[in-house]
Amino acid sequence: MRMGTVMRNVNRANVLREVRLNQPISRADIAKRLELSRSVVSDIVDSLLVEGFVREVGTGSSTSRGGRPSVRLEFVPTARYSFGMDIGGTKTMFLLTDLAGTVIAQRKIASRREGVDTVEHLRTEAQRFLQESGVPMDKMVGSGVGAPGLINYMDGTVLAAPGLDWVNVNLKEAFHSYLPEPIIVDNDVNMALIGEKWVGAGRDDDDVIFVAIGTGIGAALMIQGQIHRGAAGYAGEVGYVPIDPFTNAQSDVTRFGALENVASGTGIRLEVQSNMNKFGHSSLQGREIRAEDVFEAARQGDELGQYVVNKTVKYLAFALAHMIALVNPAKIILGGGVMRVGNTLVQCIDQRLKQIMPIQADLTLAQLGELAGAYGAAASPIFEMYRM
Repeated sequence: MRMGTVMRNVNRANVLREVRLNQPISRADIAKRLELSRSVVSDIVDSLLVEGFVREVGTGSSTSRGGRPSVRLEFVPTARYSFGMDIGGTKTMFLLTDLAGTVIAQRKIASRREGVDTVEHLRTEAQRFLQESGVPMDKMVGSGVGAPGLINYMDGTVLAAPGLDWVNVNLKEAFHSYLPEPIIVDNDVNMALIGEKWVGAGRDDDDVIFVAIGTGIGAALMIQGQIHRGAAGYAGEVGYVPIDPFTNAQSDVTRFGALENVASGTGIRLEVQSNMNKFGHSSLQGREIRAEDVFEAARQGDELGQYVVNKTVKYLAFALAHMIALVNPAKIILGGGVMRVGNTLVQCIDQRLKQIMPIQADLTLAQLGELAGAYGAAASPIFEMYRM
């Protein structure tokens, strides 16, 4: 791409951002804030008006010299739309939003269909969802896809997703020509953090960690408003963090990690099962074990439930303390299926953290629930458009 084209795209993105964040605003004010000539700003605004991204909404005050009042501009969030897909081990969320995050349509489907290739199933269902939404494809800015496991963000390949039995599955290529483009593929926890930053619990902070505690455990890091992926894209894979410095157990990325084995939903179930014989009168005896049942049993005074919950809190606080020491975030957002038990668990972890870590961070519950990843997926092509 030629340098002149790059500069025009940068200027266009900056003008659109100024209108979006400081509306209503005049052309003259945009030129002043961006240190661009009025003619450059006027040309960009004219094209944005034609494309429907901005509209004129009246005039401001007259100038100090009595000149003509300036025309004000306003952002039009319904000018374009974005599609987000959050793929989980059992369920997948589809979300269609406008440029401001207002939901136009949403749907939850099973991630797999018996006898059908998983990718083919998702392609078919996504196309049906988009067609039924009634939004023309030329009004779409692109698609975001969140998937569990290790992701190569640059080329859209899922390197390993044990919950889906995927190894080296290139989703960007698989969804090419099936979904609105560009297609952005990222780890599902990164997408959840982007979603919470866009319209959820992270809106007011630029240094944020999101920790998803569900079947497994994963984290996403945002530093100065940007997702930090690390050298190979694996930043945040905290489920693999060892909890015993003296262990000789071999780690394998295709299996659950050490922290996940003791503090995830799976880990909580395993802890209950391995300690059941020590608590013969537990109300959890003879039941199918779910994380929420363990927390409820603990709340009602069950000794096994309290034992496992106490261990879980300590493991999670231990892991979060290391994240705080390394990143010094303003906020840590806790989400995922286990966190559906609510603020009681957040408060317990926070209390333990304050005991073991002198550096503090605001610990809070995610606001978007199971839609966080889909919101982040929908936001990704929108943010990319703003950066172009």
